[in-house]
Amino acid sequence: MAASRYVAGGSYVTLALFLGLIIGCGSTGKGTLTPISPPPASIPGNWEFAATIITSASPVPLPSSETLPIGAFLTSAASGVTGSAWVQMAFPNICSANCCGGPFAEFSNALTGTLNADGLLSLSSTVPNGGPVFTMTGTMSGTTFTGGTFNLTGNCPASGTITGFELPSLDGTYAGTVTSRDTSQSYNLSATLEQSTTVNARGFLNVSVAATVTGYPCLTSVTPALPLEQNSGLLGDQFSVTMNGAGGALLSLSGILSQDGKTIAAAYGVSGGACKLDYGTGTLTLQ
Repeated sequence: MAASRYVAGGSYVTLALFLGLIIGCGSTGKGTLTPISPPPASIPGNWEFAATIITSASPVPLPSSETLPIGAFLTSAASGVTGSAWVQMAFPNICSANCCGGPFAEFSNALTGTLNADGLLSLSSTVPNGGPVFTMTGTMSGTTFTGGTFNLTGNCPASGTITGFELPSLDGTYAGTVTSRDTSQSYNLSATLEQSTTVNARGFLNVSVAATVTGYPCLTSVTPALPLEQNSGLLGDQFSVTMNGAGGALLSLSGILSQDGKTIAAAYGVSGGACKLDYGTGTLTLQ
Protein backbone atom coordinates (compact mmCIF):
# COMPACT_ATOMS: atom_id res chain seq x y z
CA MET A 1 0.00 0.00 0.00
CA ALA A 2 3.01 2.27 -0.16
CA ALA A 3 2.42 5.52 -1.97
CA SER A 4 4.24 6.38 -5.21
CA ARG A 5 5.28 9.97 -5.78
CA TYR A 6 5.71 9.55 -9.51
CA VAL A 7 3.46 7.80 -12.01
CA ALA A 8 5.23 6.74 -15.19
CA GLY A 9 7.92 9.29 -14.31
CA GLY A 10 10.43 7.70 -16.68
CA SER A 11 8.04 8.17 -19.64
CA TYR A 12 7.57 11.86 -18.86
CA VAL A 13 11.33 12.49 -18.66
CA THR A 14 12.09 10.55 -21.86
CA LEU A 15 9.37 12.41 -23.77
CA ALA A 16 10.56 15.80 -22.50
CA LEU A 17 14.16 15.11 -23.51
CA PHE A 18 13.07 13.87 -26.94
CA LEU A 19 11.01 17.00 -27.61
CA GLY A 20 13.84 19.17 -26.32
CA LEU A 21 16.27 17.60 -28.79
CA ILE A 22 13.89 18.16 -31.70
CA ILE A 23 13.36 21.81 -30.75
CA GLY A 24 17.10 22.29 -30.27
CA CYS A 25 17.91 20.95 -33.75
CA GLY A 26 15.64 23.48 -35.42
CA SER A 27 16.76 26.51 -33.41
CA THR A 28 19.89 28.27 -32.25
CA GLY A 29 20.59 25.51 -29.75
CA LYS A 30 19.23 27.52 -26.81
CA GLY A 31 16.00 25.60 -26.46
CA THR A 32 14.88 24.98 -22.87
CA LEU A 33 13.01 22.12 -21.26
CA THR A 34 9.81 22.86 -19.39
CA PRO A 35 9.67 20.70 -16.23
CA ILE A 36 6.61 18.53 -16.01
CA SER A 37 5.20 18.33 -12.50
CA PRO A 38 4.59 14.76 -11.34
CA PRO A 39 1.06 13.93 -10.19
CA PRO A 40 0.33 14.08 -6.44
CA ALA A 41 1.11 11.07 -4.29
CA SER A 42 -1.71 8.77 -3.20
CA ILE A 43 -2.15 7.69 0.41
CA PRO A 44 -5.31 5.62 0.78
CA GLY A 45 -5.19 3.42 3.84
CA ASN A 46 -5.56 2.93 7.55
CA TRP A 47 -3.14 5.06 9.61
CA GLU A 48 -2.09 5.29 13.25
CA PHE A 49 -0.88 8.69 14.48
CA ALA A 50 0.64 9.73 17.79
CA ALA A 51 0.04 13.34 18.85
CA THR A 52 2.47 14.54 21.53
CA ILE A 53 1.10 17.57 23.36
CA ILE A 54 3.74 20.21 24.05
CA THR A 55 1.52 23.12 25.08
CA SER A 56 -2.02 22.87 26.42
CA ALA A 57 -4.50 24.95 28.40
CA SER A 58 -6.51 21.93 29.51
CA PRO A 59 -7.27 21.75 33.24
CA VAL A 60 -7.71 17.98 32.91
CA PRO A 61 -4.66 15.82 33.74
CA LEU A 62 -3.17 14.33 30.60
CA PRO A 63 -1.52 10.91 30.28
CA SER A 64 1.99 10.76 31.71
CA SER A 65 3.48 10.61 28.22
CA GLU A 66 1.18 13.40 27.02
CA THR A 67 0.92 11.44 23.78
CA LEU A 68 -2.50 10.58 22.39
CA PRO A 69 -3.10 7.84 19.78
CA ILE A 70 -5.25 8.83 16.81
CA GLY A 71 -6.52 6.33 14.25
CA ALA A 72 -7.47 7.58 10.80
CA PHE A 73 -8.58 6.15 7.48
CA LEU A 74 -7.42 8.39 4.64
CA THR A 75 -8.41 8.51 0.98
CA SER A 76 -7.09 10.76 -1.76
CA ALA A 77 -8.23 11.99 -5.15
CA ALA A 78 -7.41 14.80 -7.55
CA SER A 79 -9.60 17.10 -5.44
CA GLY A 80 -7.60 16.43 -2.25
CA VAL A 81 -7.46 14.20 0.82
CA THR A 82 -10.37 13.20 3.04
CA GLY A 83 -10.47 11.03 6.10
CA SER A 84 -12.19 9.81 9.23
CA ALA A 85 -10.33 10.01 12.55
CA TRP A 86 -10.75 8.76 16.12
CA VAL A 87 -8.82 9.75 19.23
CA GLN A 88 -8.31 6.33 20.84
CA MET A 89 -8.77 7.19 24.51
CA ALA A 90 -11.58 7.97 26.93
CA PHE A 91 -11.66 11.42 28.46
CA PRO A 92 -12.59 12.05 32.10
CA ASN A 93 -15.88 13.81 32.67
CA ILE A 94 -14.34 16.93 34.18
CA CYS A 95 -15.20 20.48 33.20
CA SER A 96 -13.39 23.63 34.20
CA ALA A 97 -13.33 27.05 32.61
CA ASN A 98 -15.46 25.79 29.70
CA CYS A 99 -12.88 23.08 28.98
CA CYS A 100 -14.40 19.62 29.28
CA GLY A 101 -12.51 16.38 28.99
CA GLY A 102 -9.24 17.69 27.57
CA PRO A 103 -8.09 19.17 24.25
CA PHE A 104 -9.37 16.39 21.99
CA ALA A 105 -12.67 15.74 23.76
CA GLU A 106 -14.63 17.58 21.05
CA PHE A 107 -12.39 16.47 18.21
CA SER A 108 -14.35 16.14 14.96
CA ASN A 109 -13.76 12.91 13.08
CA ALA A 110 -14.06 14.44 9.58
CA LEU A 111 -10.73 15.38 7.98
CA THR A 112 -10.03 17.24 4.74
CA GLY A 113 -6.80 18.48 3.21
CA THR A 114 -4.18 18.23 0.51
CA LEU A 115 -1.11 16.19 -0.40
CA ASN A 116 1.42 17.60 -2.85
CA ALA A 117 3.91 15.82 -5.10
CA ASP A 118 6.66 16.21 -2.49
CA GLY A 119 4.60 14.31 0.09
CA LEU A 120 3.60 17.33 2.18
CA LEU A 121 0.30 16.47 3.84
CA SER A 122 -1.98 19.10 5.34
CA LEU A 123 -5.20 18.08 7.11
CA SER A 124 -7.83 19.96 9.06
CA SER A 125 -10.92 19.10 11.06
CA THR A 126 -13.47 21.68 12.14
CA VAL A 127 -16.60 21.65 14.25
CA PRO A 128 -19.50 23.84 13.03
CA ASN A 129 -20.75 26.85 14.98
CA GLY A 130 -17.44 28.02 16.34
CA GLY A 131 -16.12 24.72 17.68
CA PRO A 132 -12.44 23.74 17.93
CA VAL A 133 -10.34 23.63 14.78
CA PHE A 134 -7.69 20.91 14.38
CA THR A 135 -4.88 21.23 11.83
CA MET A 136 -1.83 19.07 11.15
CA THR A 137 1.00 19.10 8.62
CA GLY A 138 3.90 16.75 7.94
CA THR A 139 5.59 14.62 5.32
CA MET A 140 4.27 11.35 3.93
CA SER A 141 6.99 8.98 2.71
CA GLY A 142 5.91 5.46 1.84
CA THR A 143 4.12 4.13 4.90
CA THR A 144 5.38 6.73 7.40
CA PHE A 145 4.41 10.25 8.40
CA THR A 146 7.24 12.31 9.90
CA GLY A 147 8.13 15.86 10.90
CA GLY A 148 4.52 16.60 11.75
CA THR A 149 3.04 19.36 13.88
CA PHE A 150 -0.54 19.96 15.01
CA ASN A 151 -2.59 22.77 16.48
CA LEU A 152 -5.99 22.67 18.16
CA THR A 153 -7.99 25.81 18.87
CA GLY A 154 -11.10 26.23 21.02
CA ASN A 155 -11.78 26.20 24.75
CA CYS A 156 -8.97 23.66 25.29
CA PRO A 157 -6.22 24.81 22.91
CA ALA A 158 -3.21 22.56 22.41
CA SER A 159 -0.28 22.13 20.06
CA GLY A 160 2.61 19.75 19.58
CA THR A 161 4.19 17.21 17.29
CA ILE A 162 2.64 14.28 15.46
CA THR A 163 4.00 11.19 13.71
CA GLY A 164 2.36 8.15 12.17
CA PHE A 165 2.51 4.97 10.12
CA GLU A 166 0.23 3.07 7.77
CA LEU A 167 -1.06 -0.32 8.84
CA PRO A 168 -1.58 -3.36 6.62
CA SER A 169 -5.14 -4.52 6.08
CA LEU A 170 -6.70 -6.52 8.90
CA ASP A 171 -7.24 -9.53 6.66
CA GLY A 172 -6.34 -13.11 7.52
CA THR A 173 -6.59 -15.79 10.20
CA TYR A 174 -5.18 -14.96 13.62
CA ALA A 175 -4.86 -17.71 16.23
CA GLY A 176 -3.47 -18.12 19.70
CA THR A 177 -4.24 -18.66 23.37
CA VAL A 178 -6.38 -16.42 25.57
CA THR A 179 -6.52 -16.75 29.35
CA SER A 180 -9.43 -15.94 31.65
CA ARG A 181 -8.77 -13.32 34.32
CA ASP A 182 -11.43 -15.01 36.53
CA THR A 183 -10.56 -18.70 36.30
CA SER A 184 -6.99 -18.60 34.92
CA GLN A 185 -8.11 -21.17 32.35
CA SER A 186 -6.71 -20.89 28.84
CA TYR A 187 -8.55 -21.43 25.57
CA ASN A 188 -7.52 -21.62 21.93
CA LEU A 189 -9.04 -18.89 19.80
CA SER A 190 -8.91 -18.67 16.01
CA ALA A 191 -10.46 -15.72 14.19
CA THR A 192 -10.53 -15.02 10.47
CA LEU A 193 -10.90 -11.26 10.09
CA GLU A 194 -11.60 -9.07 7.08
CA GLN A 195 -11.96 -5.28 7.06
CA SER A 196 -14.09 -3.25 4.69
CA THR A 197 -12.44 -0.94 2.17
CA THR A 198 -14.50 2.14 3.07
CA VAL A 199 -15.71 3.59 6.36
CA ASN A 200 -19.33 3.27 7.46
CA ALA A 201 -21.69 6.06 8.54
CA ARG A 202 -20.06 6.07 12.00
CA GLY A 203 -16.64 6.71 10.47
CA PHE A 204 -15.21 3.24 11.16
CA LEU A 205 -14.24 0.29 8.97
CA ASN A 206 -16.52 -2.73 9.30
CA VAL A 207 -14.88 -6.00 10.40
CA SER A 208 -16.32 -9.38 9.42
CA VAL A 209 -15.22 -12.42 11.43
CA ALA A 210 -15.43 -16.22 11.50
CA ALA A 211 -14.16 -17.57 14.83
CA THR A 212 -13.83 -20.76 16.85
CA VAL A 213 -13.08 -21.12 20.56
CA THR A 214 -11.80 -24.48 21.77
CA GLY A 215 -12.64 -25.65 25.28
CA TYR A 216 -14.84 -22.73 26.32
CA PRO A 217 -18.30 -23.63 27.71
CA CYS A 218 -21.23 -22.11 25.81
CA LEU A 219 -19.00 -21.05 22.93
CA THR A 220 -18.51 -24.15 20.82
CA SER A 221 -19.37 -21.97 17.81
CA VAL A 222 -19.92 -18.26 17.23
CA THR A 223 -21.32 -16.19 14.37
CA PRO A 224 -20.94 -12.47 13.66
CA ALA A 225 -23.51 -10.18 15.26
CA LEU A 226 -25.26 -8.16 12.58
CA PRO A 227 -25.33 -5.50 11.28
CA LEU A 228 -21.54 -5.17 11.20
CA GLU A 229 -21.78 -1.38 11.26
CA GLN A 230 -23.20 -1.53 14.78
CA ASN A 231 -21.26 -4.54 16.04
CA SER A 232 -17.75 -4.01 14.73
CA GLY A 233 -15.27 -1.26 14.06
CA LEU A 234 -11.65 -0.64 13.07
CA LEU A 235 -9.69 2.59 12.85
CA GLY A 236 -5.95 2.89 13.22
CA ASP A 237 -4.48 -0.06 15.11
CA GLN A 238 -7.52 -0.79 17.29
CA PHE A 239 -10.62 -2.85 16.48
CA SER A 240 -13.55 -4.60 18.13
CA VAL A 241 -16.15 -7.08 16.94
CA THR A 242 -19.11 -8.81 18.64
CA MET A 243 -20.23 -12.38 17.93
CA ASN A 244 -23.26 -14.47 18.88
CA GLY A 245 -22.92 -17.77 20.74
CA ALA A 246 -25.42 -20.46 21.68
CA GLY A 247 -28.23 -19.63 24.11
CA GLY A 248 -27.90 -15.87 23.79
CA ALA A 249 -24.21 -15.68 24.71
CA LEU A 250 -22.18 -12.80 23.33
CA LEU A 251 -18.44 -12.87 22.64
CA SER A 252 -16.75 -9.50 22.25
CA LEU A 253 -13.25 -9.51 20.79
CA SER A 254 -11.06 -6.42 20.69
CA GLY A 255 -7.42 -5.92 19.93
CA ILE A 256 -4.47 -3.74 19.03
CA LEU A 257 -2.77 -4.64 15.76
CA SER A 258 1.03 -4.54 15.58
CA GLN A 259 2.62 -2.16 13.08
CA ASP A 260 3.57 -5.05 10.78
CA GLY A 261 0.09 -6.57 11.08
CA LYS A 262 1.40 -9.95 12.26
CA THR A 263 0.16 -9.99 15.87
CA ILE A 264 -2.86 -8.81 17.85
CA ALA A 265 -2.81 -7.98 21.55
CA ALA A 266 -6.32 -9.31 22.16
CA ALA A 267 -8.95 -9.03 24.86
CA TYR A 268 -12.23 -10.93 25.03
CA GLY A 269 -15.41 -10.64 27.05
CA VAL A 270 -18.28 -13.11 27.39
CA SER A 271 -21.77 -12.32 28.63
CA GLY A 272 -25.34 -13.56 28.29
CA GLY A 273 -26.80 -17.01 28.06
CA ALA A 274 -25.46 -19.70 30.37
CA CYS A 275 -22.02 -18.08 30.40
CA LYS A 276 -21.12 -15.90 33.33
CA LEU A 277 -19.45 -12.57 32.81
CA ASP A 278 -15.85 -13.38 31.95
CA TYR A 279 -12.89 -11.40 30.68
CA GLY A 280 -9.48 -12.43 29.45
CA THR A 281 -6.49 -11.49 27.32
CA GLY A 282 -3.97 -13.13 25.02
CA THR A 283 -1.89 -12.80 21.87
CA LEU A 284 -3.07 -13.84 18.42
CA THR A 285 -0.63 -14.42 15.56
CA LEU A 286 -1.25 -14.23 11.81
CA GLN A 287 -1.23 -17.74 10.40
